[in-house]
Amino acid sequence: MSALNWLMPERVGDKRASVGAYPIGGEYVIDIDSYLNYKKHTHRTTEARICEGYLENSKQLTERFIDEVKENYRNIRIVFSGKNGFHIHVLDFDLKDWVRYDEKNPLRSHESARFRYSTILNDIVGRFDIHHFVLSSDVLRVITFPESLNGETGLVCSYLGDPSEFSSLNVNEILERAKSAKGRMTGINFVSLNRLSVTPRQRIYK
Repeated sequence: MSALNWLMPERVGDKRASVGAYPIGGEYVIDIDSYLNYKKHTHRTTEARICEGYLENSKQLTERFIDEVKENYRNIRIVFSGKNGFHIHVLDFDLKDWVRYDEKNPLRSHESARFRYSTILNDIVGRFDIHHFVLSSDVLRVITFPESLNGETGLVCSYLGDPSEFSSLNVNEILERAKSAKGRMTGINFVSLNRLSVTPRQRIYK
C-alpha cells in the first residue's frame, strides 16, 4: 500500500503511468531499523527470533526522530514493524511546507517534499542511509501496513499509539501487543464517515 491517497488509484503503476493517478495528499513515514542505531547490548532473543536489545536500540532512535518531527507536526502515530524496528506515520504532513506545489506534476511535488524533509531530519539526527532516502522520497514505494503480518516473524505490524503512548511502552509490552494483535489503529484515516457504512468504532486502518 502507498502512504499517499490517490484520486484514481487504479492507475497507480510505474512513475510514468502514475502521473494520471493524481495524488491528493498522504502521510510521511519514517522507517527505522535497529542497525541504524547499533549499540553493544546483551542479546535476548525471543521465540519469534527478535533480539530485545536490537529493538530497544530502535526505540531509542525512534524517540529521537519523534522529538524532531514534533517541531513541525502534531498528528503522529507509531507502528511496530513486526521485527526489529518502527514506523513513524506523520498524518498531517503537508508537501507545501517544503516545496512549491506543481499542478502539472503533483507526483514530483510529493516526492520532492519528502526528499527535502528527509534531508532536514538527517541533518539534525543523522542515521539515514541511501536506502532510507529512496524509501522516503519514492512515493510509489511500499511499506508494511498496520495490522498486517510480518512474513519473517509472523508478528503483527502493530499500531502503538501517539508519541506519549509509545514512550510509555517498554520492549516487552510492544512484543506482547504484537503477539496478541490488540493494537488496532481505529478512527484515524482520511475517509469521510459519510462515504462509509460503518461506525467510528469499526473503522480500522488496514
